[in-house]
Amino acid sequence: MFPTTTIKRAFNVDDIDIAISNDMINSIELWNNIMENKQPWLNKENGVKSLALAQGICEELSKTSTRELVSKVTSNEYVNKEYQKFIKNLNEDLQWGLAEGGIAFKPYIDGNQIYVDAVHADSFFPVGFKGKKITAAVFVEQIFKGKNVYTRLEYQKYENGVHTFENYAFVRKDYARGNYQNSYNDFGNQIALDTVPDWKGMEEHFEISGVDRPLFGYFRVPIINTIDKNSPLGVPCYVKAIDLIKDAEEQYSRYIWEFIGGEMAVEAISDAFEMNPYTNKPELPVGKRRLFRTYDIDTTSNNNGISITELIKVHAPQLRDTNYASGFNNILKRIEFECGLSYGDLSDPQQVEKTAEEIKSSKQRKFDTVSAIQDNMNNVLEDLAYAINVMAIGLGKSNSMECIVETDWGDSILVDSEKQRNIDLQEVNAGLMPEWKYKVKWQGMTEEEAKREVAESTEGIGYEDIDEDDNEDNVNVN
Repeated sequence: MFPTTTIKRAFNVDDIDIAISNDMINSIELWNNIMENKQPWLNKENGVKSLALAQGICEELSKTSTRELVSKVTSNEYVNKEYQKFIKNLNEDLQWGLAEGGIAFKPYIDGNQIYVDAVHADSFFPVGFKGKKITAAVFVEQIFKGKNVYTRLEYQKYENGVHTFENYAFVRKDYARGNYQNSYNDFGNQIALDTVPDWKGMEEHFEISGVDRPLFGYFRVPIINTIDKNSPLGVPCYVKAIDLIKDAEEQYSRYIWEFIGGEMAVEAISDAFEMNPYTNKPELPVGKRRLFRTYDIDTTSNNNGISITELIKVHAPQLRDTNYASGFNNILKRIEFECGLSYGDLSDPQQVEKTAEEIKSSKQRKFDTVSAIQDNMNNVLEDLAYAINVMAIGLGKSNSMECIVETDWGDSILVDSEKQRNIDLQEVNAGLMPEWKYKVKWQGMTEEEAKREVAESTEGIGYEDIDEDDNEDNVNVN
């Protein structure tokens, strides 16, 4: 991650003070390493490999959150068209946001179109904020060309109805590809923006007035930040389970080793096989070399009366895989609990021995987790659509500051079935839903069975005389 002192020095102004602590910087670097399968506890020699559990957690929560998402800008067709390009990639962007504690979305103009940059945590530096609302920040972009690395620092600040943009470009030469770790003490020499084709046409400084919020959005994972409680930045959705992820990956290595160490083998002295005259090594049966393990022993003496047959042994220990698998699965269930998942999302659903109430509580936990993610994203979508609309005004594609966003996340597996069932029952009692439809939906009956049962319990009423889509009495007025 870029040193904050380097960023501050590059601007050479006093009002740029990066609002991120060293603890947060170190944590973001750890989270990035976890997502890139570079966990500090991995050990090739001991067989401790990454299981990509953090990625799986983020993917599950993101896909569940966005699976049925429909969000559109109804106030302007052009703005909605540009907005949909962002919505199309939201699932992947949200996965990174959940993985790194948050992610910033920054719209920009390119020609006659508006695009949205998804800026990761290691390239986003808050400068000012009110409450948890970030009002000023530095965005870092880098381009690698040949042996040079080009860096652009973009500073955005909202204050008193004015949003300010500032851009600075730098080049560091003699870059040795593969050795650059984003940790140089400086970005090199400052250059004009037009020097880099990708940044040609960008202004070094400009302002947009008459706006009521920052022209970027920041998604923050809805979990308290115990690393730095004063920071506006978030923490990953798996932050409470990092130690458990370590335990799981170590336990899985033991599980695999149980099979490797317990693999059947025949241990025999070399003299039990024909010797290759050229290599002076035993000739093991073709296709079965993995089965045999040879060792040397002096067989010219009497070996204390030990016969050759006693020097051939079968190695076939009883495997303890069930115990290891059970321990591994229990750790996965703990991870599910700490990350707000349902039991069975990571763990073996066949081994989830829970009561009906515990299962219900597990599903409710995931329902609450995803609902909180969607609530935070609602604010981001509103802010981003507003920013796109402001830029569309600059392009002459919109003539109003009004920006209306309609968002429907759908129900998917997030439906609280118990709550919905009570609502349907109330509608039956109020005469808004036919009782037979309720029985079909909640009791697994066929339409015919449900109508028959309701008819049998209702005196003097036959469903053959009632329209299936309407349970009101027909009234004739003379």
